Amino acid sequence: MSQDAGNTVKAGLSRSEGGRRHQWSVLVVALAAALGAVVLPPLTIEQQFWIVLVPIGVFGLSHGGADPLILRRLAADRRGTVALMTTLYVLASLAFVALIWFLPTLALLVFLLLSIWHFGYTDASFLSAQPNALLLWLSGSLPILGPMLGHPAQTSELFAWLIVRDPEQVRSILELAGPVLAGVWLLGFGRLAYRYHHKLSSRVLAELILVAVALILLPPLLAFAFYFCVIHSIRHFLSVAQQGLGVGEVAATLAFLGRKAAPATLGAIGIAFGVWVVIVLLEPSTTLLVEAVRVMFWALAALTLPHGLVVKTWWESRLSAS
Repeated sequence: MSQDAGNTVKAGLSRSEGGRRHQWSVLVVALAAALGAVVLPPLTIEQQFWIVLVPIGVFGLSHGGADPLILRRLAADRRGTVALMTTLYVLASLAFVALIWFLPTLALLVFLLLSIWHFGYTDASFLSAQPNALLLWLSGSLPILGPMLGHPAQTSELFAWLIVRDPEQVRSILELAGPVLAGVWLLGFGRLAYRYHHKLSSRVLAELILVAVALILLPPLLAFAFYFCVIHSIRHFLSVAQQGLGVGEVAATLAFLGRKAAPATLGAIGIAFGVWVVIVLLEPSTTLLVEAVRVMFWALAALTLPHGLVVKTWWESRLSAS
């Protein structure tokens, strides 16, 4: 793959009409979210959960629901190859489930790192036509770092539920790690602004700042839903539309992708609900909320590894074809 070919496709994402409109939308929504968070009354985790359940469960998951369509395109609709790639997809997901089962703390760390990489890999391409590893990590780390800084108590409780640990122990770690990571992020942002200011639009720096503020001020589940649904999922759909999974105008293409993603999305929701019911029946002493949070985030974690690999493979195949 030539550097020129890669830059051409990246430019197509960052300079496309849909990409530019969405970036302006992100600036407006992030500012509104930050201002709204200031006047928002304190929300419990349970209240946040019911607010974000539908957006994350339907809209957020649907961006991964397009994976079967991508797999078919990668396999050129050859049935044997599609079956093989689908099997590998499922095995990767099951391998992560095994990691969650036996080593939940390690699984959480891997999940967070995978999320940072995958968010950045997709979203940074809408911010810069040139590959920029620093921008990738700055952008992708925001949905993880923001809640850690702004709401360490609730974020610690959520993490503790996932790994079945004492929330105070987790909080002591986050309160130590959060400021250190924030300092590293600020240093990286300073380097980005100093070294690449002539290559990046001022909108890029504005987005990083506004999104960071919104994610710090919003309660953790609302912050995650804001980034996952409003920023990442829309950019994922725009990227696959831009790179040839649909034809026609952006709106028509997104509608097409939504229809194609619906079966896998509904299947994932059904499986997650079934797992939740089984866990509650096996452990009646636990609370419905704790298990619901576990199922939601561990389901996302189990899908992040194969989904991220599929997206990367698809993008690289499109770059090679350019």
